[in-house]
Amino acid sequence: MKSVLGFNDFREGERVVSIVRHHWWVLFREIAGVVILFIVPFFLIPIVFFYVAQGQSGFAIPGGVVLFFASAWALIMWNFLFARWTDYYYDIWIITNWRIIDIDQQGFFKRNVATLFTLDHIEDVETSSVGVIASLLNFGHVQVQTAAAERDFNIDDVPNPTHVEQTIREAQEEKTKVFGYHPSPRHQGIYEGEAPPPQAPVPKEEESA
Repeated sequence: MKSVLGFNDFREGERVVSIVRHHWWVLFREIAGVVILFIVPFFLIPIVFFYVAQGQSGFAIPGGVVLFFASAWALIMWNFLFARWTDYYYDIWIITNWRIIDIDQQGFFKRNVATLFTLDHIEDVETSSVGVIASLLNFGHVQVQTAAAERDFNIDDVPNPTHVEQTIREAQEEKTKVFGYHPSPRHQGIYEGEAPPPQAPVPKEEESA
């Protein structure tokens, strides 16, 4: 299988069912403030120059100094924008017909990858949508509850969380058909660090006289 955003650790027969990202509102919310900070100085600079040109200020600002600081400010804001976009684009869930891969991008050079060993370990999938904007734009939270030995998988602000839940359910069915069923220790009735439950004694057959 081909690499997906730099991740290529797939097993034979494994197929990518869906790639889940955060809703576009998350990116818009994060970059809106940066965009405002980016453009505000370019509105203030002409006002300052006009004020100085009218002779209402006792000092003069060289044009080269203004250009230097404006360029530096634009570069800093551009780096912030690019960092937010990188986090948004590479922070994903990869749902395959075998497992769920959670890739958490943190900045430019750090990435955490967590994997749900098999879809058979999933016990329940819950979705929720809180707030007016989330309800209007149809995004919310998805939580995948797993066996005791595994950690829960959570992703916030995903578009159409009900569809994501349905995709996971369908991937579970395909996994069972293609690879078979591999129950987790909890599904087998065995918890991590606990002994198997005692078996009831089998009565002996009475010997005939």
